[in-house]
Amino acid sequence: MRTLRPVMILSVFLVTLLAAATPATATPATATPAAAEPAAAVTFTSGPPPSGVAAHQPYPGHTFTATGAETIKFSLVPGDTLPPGLVLSAATGTLTGTPTVASRFTFTVRATDSPGGNVADQQVTVLVVQPLITVTSGAPTSPWYVGQTYPAHRFTAEGGNAPYRLTLRSGALPAGMALSSAGALVGTPTVGGSHQFGIRMTDANGFHGDQEVSIVVAAPAVVITSAPPPTGTAGLAYSFRLTAEGDSDIRFSVAAGDLPDGLTLAVDGWLSGTPRAAGSFAFTVRAAGTATSGTGEVTLTVAAAPSVASPTSPAPTDPPTRSTPTPATSTQPTTSAPAPAAPKPTRTTGSWLPMTGSNSVLVLALLAVVAFSIAGILFVMAHERRRRFTTPR
Repeated sequence: MRTLRPVMILSVFLVTLLAAATPATATPATATPAAAEPAAAVTFTSGPPPSGVAAHQPYPGHTFTATGAETIKFSLVPGDTLPPGLVLSAATGTLTGTPTVASRFTFTVRATDSPGGNVADQQVTVLVVQPLITVTSGAPTSPWYVGQTYPAHRFTAEGGNAPYRLTLRSGALPAGMALSSAGALVGTPTVGGSHQFGIRMTDANGFHGDQEVSIVVAAPAVVITSAPPPTGTAGLAYSFRLTAEGDSDIRFSVAAGDLPDGLTLAVDGWLSGTPRAAGSFAFTVRAAGTATSGTGEVTLTVAAAPSVASPTSPAPTDPPTRSTPTPATSTQPTTSAPAPAAPKPTRTTGSWLPMTGSNSVLVLALLAVVAFSIAGILFVMAHERRRRFTTPR
């Protein structure tokens, strides 16, 4: 035991010495990561795209916009589809194209930011409607006449995409007439009556517009329909049109009698010219159509030309008579009353001129006053001269 005790003491000493000589191992410090800032939410800022557009017409266009990141991509939610004919740009969010199918389309557009991957969705609806096809050519000629070539009528339309195709939708055409697919109604009707039928104009994409048509086919019989012509005046221009119906290509002529001198009747019915003499003129007019003709008695009164009043010239006046002066009993000279001042002439445009014509009475009165004044002056001068050379009593 005494031998082991020193050994144990020595062992403890050596262990203590070795522990003091071994360097200490440093424990690395663990850094706590800073909390990342949350990404901004992606938000749509654009409204809904245009709706109610026509199929096969260019779409007006729409741009989807969103905020939340500098770079945002646009797409459709998986499983959704755009209207056929439209495309969506991933980079700009622009919806463009030409829709080809008429229907209601609902789809969802997704905005995704980069690189965060945050998304926002916007559901939209675009209604694509059929284009409105309108027949623009108006109604065909009616009535028409049995056995006469129908004036070709062409049906036209707008609102869709050309070319248009014409078909008979309902009813029946007049016997002898036909429709061409290009839009023409042609032929020669062979049976009279009233005919109603419907036509359809179909555009290149299968959309169509309809029109109801009515044509009356009658037996030709020309009838003059114009009223009696109004009174004319000799020397004045005259114009009046005669009319007729019941046949095609009606032309007018004088069948009997004579027109007033200076007037002519054109084939289209215009009676015109300048009548030279007054009077009552009776003549027969013939209206001839393609198959028939008719006549009518016409009486035209031409009044005399209005009389034109000629201006009245002033009557000549006798020269003033020279009076024989008589001696005055008084030594004072006799003075006559001052002559009235001559009236001033009437002012007219450009110069001062006396009035004539209808005012000739006034002119005669003025001349009489002037003559009287001159006679008075001559009388006074003669009397004064005689007084000077007369010897006093």
